[in-house]
Amino acid sequence: MKKLKTTVTLIQAPSDVDYTCPYCGERVIQDFEEFLDDQGLSWINFSDWQYEPIKCHFCENEIEVFYEFD
Repeated sequence: MKKLKTTVTLIQAPSDVDYTCPYCGERVIQDFEEFLDDQGLSWINFSDWQYEPIKCHFCENEIEVFYEFD
């Protein structure tokens, strides 16, 4: 199955994340630290701007992401 892509917006240094799943269409707004825990990520994943795919909070599909800051 081809992985679809979405943009994840990191909000305010970051305190929250906001994205819409390209599979199920659900909008996810989540505390950044909870997002890291749920995705099995840590700050080290952001040090060289190389990102691991994430899983949708609702449908569990794997999504390739591009991060932008608000």
